[in-house]
Amino acid sequence: MGWKIKTLDSAAFAAESRTLERIVADSGYKPDCVLAIASGGVHVAANMFAGVAHMSVTLRRSSSSAKGGLIKKIIKRLPRKINDWLRIVEAQVLSARRQSPSNAVLMLPPIGRFRRILIVDDAVDSGITLQAVTKAVTDSCPDSAVRSAVITMTTDTPALVPDYAIYRDNTLIRFPWSLDS
Repeated sequence: MGWKIKTLDSAAFAAESRTLERIVADSGYKPDCVLAIASGGVHVAANMFAGVAHMSVTLRRSSSSAKGGLIKKIIKRLPRKINDWLRIVEAQVLSARRQSPSNAVLMLPPIGRFRRILIVDDAVDSGITLQAVTKAVTDSCPDSAVRSAVITMTTDTPALVPDYAIYRDNTLIRFPWSLDS
């Protein structure tokens, strides 16, 4: 499988977020709530569907919290080629294993009044986070039409395939907030 790495500065990221909004709108789906998965999804959602209610939810994989402190300082100093290689290795590991978020805490904001909820994230790797949030939303709001949108789907077979994605071709994105940006 060939991996591609794309670096987005702030302007390119905002443009990609608006492209994702267009993809959703062109499908005929019109959300009345955008529920962003923190933290990357909050950045994406901020550029989408002005005038629609925006809320956020947090559910993090244990691997996400492992990227702090000393590791963060080291990653910022590595050459781009090494960081690209590390991104690919991480994507391959996430593709091969799926972590259960069963020990994670997920508290939904008050979304019960909404009938069309769009869950937004920056990327789907294993798909476990998106799957857990989607299940919580559909369990909480069984009469709502729930859809999901991401900028990139980094693995071929995530636990949950998003309804909308710009990239579905193993494109790894270096977002403006990425450790190695």
